[in-house]
Amino acid sequence: MTYNRFPVLASLALLACAVLVPRAYAQQPVDSAYSAQITQLTPTDTRWKFTTELVSSLPASSSVPTPLKVLGYVPGTLGRLSYVAELNRYFDALAAAAPNRVKKFSLGKSEEGRESIVVAISDEANIANLEQNRVALGRLADPRGLSPADRARLIKDTKPTYWLSGSIHSPETGSPEMLMELAYRLAADESDFVKDIRANVITLITPVTEVDGRDREVDVVKESRALKLGNNAIPLIYWGKYTAHDNNRDGMVMSQNLTRNFLRGFLYWHPTVVHDLHESVPFLYTSTGTGPYNDEYDPIVVDEWHTLAYHEITELTRRGLPGVWTHGFYDGWAPNYTLLAVANLHNSIGRFYETYTSSGAGCTTVRLQAADTSRRWDRPNPPVNGLKWCIRSNINYQQSGALLALKYTADHRETFLENFVAKGERMIERGRTSAPYAFVIPRDQRHAAEAADLVNLFRAQGTEVSVATSDFALKRAAAKARTGSDSAATSKPSADSVVQVRTGDWIVRLDQPYSATVRTLLAIQRFKADDPPPYDDTGWTLDELRHVQTLKISDSTILAKPMQLLTSDARVEGSLPDGSGQLLVPHLGDWRSAVLPWKVGSTTVSIAEEAFTVRGVKYAAGTYIINNPSDATRNAVKSLGLKAIASGGTVSARQHSIRVPRIALMHSWLETQNEGWVRYALDQMGVPYTYISDQSLRTPSRLDKFDVVIFPHVSGSANALVNGRPMVGPPIPWKKSALTPNLDLWDQTDDIRPGMGLEGAATLRRFVERGGLLLTSGNSSVLPITLGFNPTVTVATTTRLNARGSVIRVQPATGATASPILYGYEGSSFPIYFSQAPVFNVAPKDTVVAELRDPAFAVQQERMRAHVILKFHDKADSLLVSGMMVAGDELAGKAAVVDAPVGSGHVVLFGIRPLWRWESQGSFALALNAIANWDHLNF
Repeated sequence: MTYNRFPVLASLALLACAVLVPRAYAQQPVDSAYSAQITQLTPTDTRWKFTTELVSSLPASSSVPTPLKVLGYVPGTLGRLSYVAELNRYFDALAAAAPNRVKKFSLGKSEEGRESIVVAISDEANIANLEQNRVALGRLADPRGLSPADRARLIKDTKPTYWLSGSIHSPETGSPEMLMELAYRLAADESDFVKDIRANVITLITPVTEVDGRDREVDVVKESRALKLGNNAIPLIYWGKYTAHDNNRDGMVMSQNLTRNFLRGFLYWHPTVVHDLHESVPFLYTSTGTGPYNDEYDPIVVDEWHTLAYHEITELTRRGLPGVWTHGFYDGWAPNYTLLAVANLHNSIGRFYETYTSSGAGCTTVRLQAADTSRRWDRPNPPVNGLKWCIRSNINYQQSGALLALKYTADHRETFLENFVAKGERMIERGRTSAPYAFVIPRDQRHAAEAADLVNLFRAQGTEVSVATSDFALKRAAAKARTGSDSAATSKPSADSVVQVRTGDWIVRLDQPYSATVRTLLAIQRFKADDPPPYDDTGWTLDELRHVQTLKISDSTILAKPMQLLTSDARVEGSLPDGSGQLLVPHLGDWRSAVLPWKVGSTTVSIAEEAFTVRGVKYAAGTYIINNPSDATRNAVKSLGLKAIASGGTVSARQHSIRVPRIALMHSWLETQNEGWVRYALDQMGVPYTYISDQSLRTPSRLDKFDVVIFPHVSGSANALVNGRPMVGPPIPWKKSALTPNLDLWDQTDDIRPGMGLEGAATLRRFVERGGLLLTSGNSSVLPITLGFNPTVTVATTTRLNARGSVIRVQPATGATASPILYGYEGSSFPIYFSQAPVFNVAPKDTVVAELRDPAFAVQQERMRAHVILKFHDKADSLLVSGMMVAGDELAGKAAVVDAPVGSGHVVLFGIRPLWRWESQGSFALALNAIANWDHLNF
């Protein structure tokens, strides 16, 4: 028995080697040194495989350099990751060595100046014809006026582009490493398999999408290993300048450089497929989503997701790889995913992988919950426990899947191109033959400058916007004005009423190929209670969130009305009277009005605390009164799109001077995800601040030079907000050093674990008591409530409420309209962004037991009682504007924004997120008003 066993095992080993070496390599030598390292780095198991014949060895080339030759290591080497400059250096070397097959292009720079690239790889004929092919894809992307003959010719002669993009999420480290090796294979491999890909597909590769975060992650991995904390024990506190994980939630509003760089590249290359490479769940999830799918995704693209996914599942499973599956993980609803949704809303195929974690650049033992290893219809060959999984396993899975997807696209290139042009044709025909036919955005509206920004966002998304060249009328019929206030949003005009379009109004025609973005951004979303749990926000209607009026047009004659294409950005300038003298600037309840105090230079600005009338014209509370305006002030009014009026007399209304505060924006070392959006908003609006950490509050004098502290949303319990991370193990630094040269921005510490501590909480309380303003939002509002800064505010318990990332209607509380926080806001209610919690209770007046009530004490008590400024709409069935709402009765009438006096100062608690992802501009002024009037919040 023992004697006969070894020949059998030897035969099996030889058979395994034969399987793992592609047959086409028989005519091309294998790079034995490189291939030996692949084998060494790939964990082995007697039951399962973690590689395929497609990637288990590397073909040799006498002219094209491997990553090992250029960078000195094989991707998947434990503890070794490349910085962005090294990755770009490899692709430079590849392009220089194989110029007939590889071309490198710049996509642009990050906020910190690092370059993002895209590399095109194909055969010699396709690379020589690269520009002509790009133009042809553009013609297929916009098939208006394309004859049937030209259409057929372009489909036959054009090659699809397949864009692979790595590491938008910086802790997901494997894809940049894999993409180097994949690029080499595509350039150097002479097997029939790869030659078919080169001949029939132009592969685009962006090794790193979030280039700033990548360099910090490489530092973190190195330091984790140096401190013997494990491969990735130090959390990545900062990724890009502003965003962390949310950097792929920017696809709607395009605020970050990586989004703008990608979209410019997308509109230039017109890729047929965009494939975003992620890491999280075992072992390879290929995306289709659970649904509900976004209403604007063409049914064809949903079918294409499944076609590609099931091909990969079948092929990888057949090759012995466990844990390749689809369907679950996310829903396919929200259109904010930077690469995914942009592609799917522009008639391409947006898809992604989730491969199992690389653990920085190390190995882990697979230990999964039963739910992750159960066999289901979408996961018939589930992941398994007890295995050693390394970064090379991740690379093998990703690369094998990508090669199979590329080959399938090559084999069916005409089908994919036929679908590509058909999706554009269907979008055009839909806008031509069914309502709505267009959206009209009136130029002359209360928030005209914000409306212009919305127009420019649509143009940046590749959508054409036109301008009416004369006045005309349209049948209103099913059309409905939509705006950020309930007065127009709920109006129901009669069927015979008309829409008046004025010269200069912006028109977004929907008979164009790239109208799906506009359709979904202006749509009202309805996420059902019995749908699968949402993965992200469920409502995002941008005109509502930005308090901009749009007109949804159901009259097809608009397509024949006089208009011309807008060829440059929309712009709205403010107006000023001639001469000098006192100016009145009405507050419009938008951020441009609210930010004016920061724009006026040395000019003294006052603000009316009550309505007043001048020369028969009534002005609302919140109107700015500017004496002797400087040139800077006049320029600011004009650039902000505001309208100044000469007062022509003395304003007798009660007023106060605005003293622009010294602002501290405080972050926690627990996370910087959400405060990054606040930093971005303040920077965009030009509101200066000093960036501090919660740890610095342990110094009692730290806040002495500030008037306002902003503490944005941080997840976690009040205990965590005070104490930080568990104080176990050695200190965990976030600091620039020779080993970590990229950890100097945006803050540094010797140890990220401590929070503010009780001494920091005391510093914060003393700051408020002496007259400062603490402004909190979201979960951070729980901290001062738990610490009892003002005992009349508590957190309401909502056990049944489900309002995940929705647009919700709020209304001023009784008596709160005089609060400076509401300056400029009109109407009985307006929409804001809200996601689930927190919700506040404020103790009602006169709750002291009568026999214990001392008159002096009662006066003092009522002075310190918190005031509800905004509450959620009183009627549960009127709460939801867009998104999801379950058990609205638990939300109706509850406090959303509270002003809580503490000593001589105030804590303004936002349960809502007023500065959310550069989407919720309609609520920006609530925060800015509180900050600008920090020392006059009593009303």
